[in-house]
Formats: sequence, structure tokens, C-alpha cells
Amino acid sequence: MIEPVYFFYFLSVGVSMPFFPPYLSGLGLSGRQIATILSITPFLNMGLPLLWAWAADQTRRHARVLSIALGGATLGYLPLIFARTFTQVIFSQLLFSLFVVGVGGLMDSMSIARVRAGADYGRIRFWGSLGYMVSAVGVGGILTARGSLPADRLIPTVITAALMASFGVSLRVRGQGEPGQRPHFRDIGILLRDRRLRLLLTVAPLHWIGCAPYNIFFGIFVRDRALAPIVLGSALATGVVAEMIVLLSFSRLRKHLSIETLLVIAFAGTAFRWAVMPLIQNTGPMIALQLFHGLTFGLFWGSGIAWLGETVPAPLRATGQSMFVISMLGIGNLIGYWTTGLVYDISHSVGPAFLGAACLELLPLALVIRARRHKSPPT
Repeated sequence: MIEPVYFFYFLSVGVSMPFFPPYLSGLGLSGRQIATILSITPFLNMGLPLLWAWAADQTRRHARVLSIALGGATLGYLPLIFARTFTQVIFSQLLFSLFVVGVGGLMDSMSIARVRAGADYGRIRFWGSLGYMVSAVGVGGILTARGSLPADRLIPTVITAALMASFGVSLRVRGQGEPGQRPHFRDIGILLRDRRLRLLLTVAPLHWIGCAPYNIFFGIFVRDRALAPIVLGSALATGVVAEMIVLLSFSRLRKHLSIETLLVIAFAGTAFRWAVMPLIQNTGPMIALQLFHGLTFGLFWGSGIAWLGETVPAPLRATGQSMFVISMLGIGNLIGYWTTGLVYDISHSVGPAFLGAACLELLPLALVIRARRHKSPPT
């Protein structure tokens, strides 16, 4: 079963996403140095996931390739427990990223194969969200009890332990991903002839660039508000609950509203969220505002996947999915991380980055509103 792999892998994500950037700040690294370190994975996401998928498709041993990726990620991350300088951290992060970029796609490919056999993807993915919430809240509480120490080595230690556990349980997984046609470069040209797909591949990275202040600097934002780590963990857990509720309800929403309308709601709600974020100072509003994550990620992701289903032919589904992910996790994250790090160094605050993200979100919102008004069949 793939569920335990999701659980333990997202245990690591639930620690790294909120607590690793503040940990790096505690080491004395600048905003640009932190952004550089965290940009390694998005940079490799520009194409390397396709190589991991190709290896799995060629060998038809997706579970074993997944174990190799998780094992390599664990070994690559282990030195971060002892790394204290920028050079040491970036070297270990590079080793870790070479392997971890293949994990998500391999897990999802095996899950999709089970969905084809009658399983519910939402129920499978639930275990990842559960792992994220457990670690975000649990580690936040422990860090608070330990006095919110700067650069607490508990953070990389727990991440390494969670990765090691995910590698261990992956060794018991059997099965392969969904069989299909291997991607070719010529397929990209074929897909890009579709006007609606081009629009999706334009608005998705724009939206994801605007998510960068939240994805990598939210932990620093909360720390700068003098709020305890448990507040950060609780806020992130609230967001995950909201996104899961939206994803589980998406099929019902889709029956009543077009994809374009759902994206308008997602982008408008996200613009409001980022605009309000710099005004938040206290615990209650900070946690409550994260309910909008159901729109920022849940409604956006569900709409994006549905959009791909309408515009990408079944034999090219893997290629289309890869293009969607690369546009966000590659292009979007790379630009967003660097820009946010630069803004933080100039202003010494994450607030201006959130305001910039709110303004940027108006661009994909305008593009989708225009498409909604002039909707025409795909070319």
C-alpha cells in the first residue's frame, strides 16, 4: 500500500515547509541565500522529474524506483543536521533535491493506477495531508516548549527521520504506475496548439509565483510577528484541512460551475488573502485567514487537473501533467523564490512580498475572466 509512504513523506514536508526557512535564517543566512538554497529543487523540477518517470516506465518497476528516490533523498538530507554554513547547506540541499524531485510524481503515478482499478484518490492522498498536519502541529508544539531556539537541530533531524521512515515503508510497496505512452518532445508542440492549455500554462506559474511568500517565508513572517511555532503549525494545519475539504467537494462544485468560474473564485480569494496578510498581527486572525488556502491550493489544483482532463488527449496525459507541474514547481517557484528573497533583503519584511503577490494575482484573474467571457472550443 502506498498510503504509509504518503504519510511519512509528508511528515517531512510538514516540518520542512514551515520550519526550515526560519531554521536557515537562524543560521545567519540572508534572504537571498535562503532563496538560493530553496530554489535548487524548483530549478531541478524544470525537467528532472521526467527522467525519473522515464526510468520507472522503462523498467516497469515504479515501486523500486520510488524507493531509490526516497533513499537518495534521505542520504542527501542527512548532512543538513550538521551543516552550519551556506556552502555546506547548499551542497546537501543539491544532493537531496536530485532525488526528491522524483518522489511526488512516482507516488501519484502509482496512486492513479489504483484509481483506475476503483480506488479513491482523495482517500489515498488524505494520508499525506494527515502526515503534514501531525508534523506541522506536533513539531510546532515541541519547538515552542523548547523555547523557540534559533537554528534548532531538531528540525533537520525530524525531517531526516521522516524521510528514512518513508524509505523504509516504500520497500514493502509493490506495483507499478499507470501504463501509457512515454513523453516525447514533439508531444509538447502538439499540446501547445490548444489555446485553453496555453492559457492554463500561463496562469498556473503566475499564480504559483504569488504563492512563494507563503510557501517559503510564511514561517519567517510568523516569527517576525513574535508568534510561537505552535501558531505556525496550527495555521498550516488549518490550511490543509480547508484544501482537503475543497478537493473532496470538487466533483460536486464542478457540476454547477465551469472551470473558468472556479478559477476566478480561486484567484480572487487568493488576491484578497495576500492583501490582508501583512495586516495580521495576532494568533486568531493569522490562523483563520489560512482557511483561504482551500481556494489558493484546493480549488486551484482541482480546477487545473480538470482543465488538463478536458484539453489533453488520454495518450498524452502524462506529458500534459508534467508540463503543468513544471510550469508551477519549476518556473513559478524559481521566479517566486528569488523575487521573495530579494524583497525580504531590501525591506527586511515579508509583508511587501505579500502585497506584491496580491497585485500579481490580479493578472491571472483578469486572463481567466477574459477567457470566461470569450470562451470558445479548443483549437
